[in-house]
Amino acid sequence: MNKSGIHPQGHRLLIKPLEIEQTTASGIILNTDSGNEKEQMGNTTGEVVEVGEGCFPDGKAWCKEGDRIVFAKYAGLLYMGKDRHQYRIINDDNVVATLDGDVRLVDP
Repeated sequence: MNKSGIHPQGHRLLIKPLEIEQTTASGIILNTDSGNEKEQMGNTTGEVVEVGEGCFPDGKAWCKEGDRIVFAKYAGLLYMGKDRHQYRIINDDNVVATLDGDVRLVDP
């Protein structure tokens, strides 16, 4: 359910960027400050929240609402939803992969 108040139009998707775990060499998970806009723009993974009505014009949808995806670095625009979460609006052709549920995201 989209509580952001943001609704993508045309061939755009609304994405909620996923938090990337930062770990030490010994495997300790560190908390990150997700308020850094530059860092958030560099994030390339997210969950599809809503799909615009003009997406996938060839009829082959390569992702749907609820999918975890990988998208082009720095693609789209960042917005703060009315639920106080950051969202990104990207073009449908910026989606480069979908992720299985058991794929763990880590800081490179």
